[in-house]
Amino acid sequence: MPHLTFEYTVGHQPKIAFDELFARMHTVLAEVGRIEIGNCKSRATELKQFYIGDGAGESGFVHLEVRFLEGRSAGKKREIGLSLLELVRGCYAADVEASNVQITVEVRDIERAMYFKVPELGGDDR
Repeated sequence: MPHLTFEYTVGHQPKIAFDELFARMHTVLAEVGRIEIGNCKSRATELKQFYIGDGAGESGFVHLEVRFLEGRSAGKKREIGLSLLELVRGCYAADVEASNVQITVEVRDIERAMYFKVPELGGDDR
């Protein structure tokens, strides 16, 4: 059930194709988080309207939000977040070195009682 939302400012696309990036992120979730890869859902959005700091310069940002059903320890969520951060950082090495992009990853829980799905949740659909 994990939902991954990848946002990036105009001009800051990853250096690999999105299908490859998503496949790598799903692999991290499967290997580090023990999440069934078939339950992973990813999407990317280019942000054309944004403002950073005082508006000076040509900086951009990349933000990955990862949401899955509650139940993992804080340590496991931290491990997932740091693993995904390193993966995304590798796709922006030149931009990071030039200091013109900020990369962030946020891991969030979704309350099981507040998540609805068809077909209904069954087993360990986290």
